[in-house]
Amino acid sequence: MTFISRIVLLIILLFTVSGVAAQQTSISTDEVYGSDPLLYNGKYYTFFPPLNTGGNQFLTDRQFEVGSVTIRGVTYTDLLLNYDIYNQQLILKYKNRTGATNLIIVSDAWLESFSFGGISFEMISTPDTLKRIFQVLGTGPNRILYYWKKNLSLDSFYGAKNHIFSVAKKEMNVFTGNQILKYWNNKSFYSLFNPEKRRAVKEYIRKHNINVKKANDQAITELIYYCNSLNEK
Repeated sequence: MTFISRIVLLIILLFTVSGVAAQQTSISTDEVYGSDPLLYNGKYYTFFPPLNTGGNQFLTDRQFEVGSVTIRGVTYTDLLLNYDIYNQQLILKYKNRTGATNLIIVSDAWLESFSFGGISFEMISTPDTLKRIFQVLGTGPNRILYYWKKNLSLDSFYGAKNHIFSVAKKEMNVFTGNQILKYWNNKSFYSLFNPEKRRAVKEYIRKHNINVKKANDQAITELIYYCNSLNEK
C-alpha cells in the first residue's frame, strides 16, 4: 500500500469513528432527557431547604401525586407532580431511560394548566401582566381563584437557629370579566356583585352557613355555581 493510500484510508477511518461517536452522543442525550422536549425542557429542581428546616415548601406535603399537565394545548397524563408554592414552581418527577430519578421544573413559558390530587390549577395573567398559578374552582363567567403561598422564617422559639415554613396561605379572588377581584370575608365577597344579585348571594351564604375563609372547596364551588346561575335569570 502506497503512502497516499494509507493517508486516504486513515481519513476515512477518522470520519467513520467521528460519525459513530456523534450518533452515540445523540442517543445518549435522548435517553437522559426524554423524547418530548415540550414537556422535558425545564431546569433541574435544586431547591432543598437546610437540614432541620420545619415544614416543607409544597402545597400539602413532599409526596408526589399522579396528575396531568397541559402545555401549548397538549395534555400529558399519568405524571408525578408536586407544587412548590414557596418558589411558585410546578415540579415533575420522572425516571429517565437510564433508570435515574430526576426532578425538573416544568417551564412556565407555555404552561397552561395542571391538576393533581383532585385540585385544578391554571396559569392566568394578573393586572400587572405577570402570570401566576391559581387554583381554580368552578366554570362560567365567574370563577374562584386561590393564590397559594408560604413564607420561610426563623423558628419563633427562644434561641432557635432553625428555619420553618409557614402553613399554606391563600389569597381569595373572584375572576370575572377578565378581572381578578380580591375578597377577604363574606361581606367583601358578596359586595363584588351588582346590587341586583348581591342580596341573593348574601342570602345563599346565610342559608348555607358559609364562611368563605374556612369553607371547603366543594362548598365554595357550589357557591360560585349559584352566583353564575343568577346570570341566567
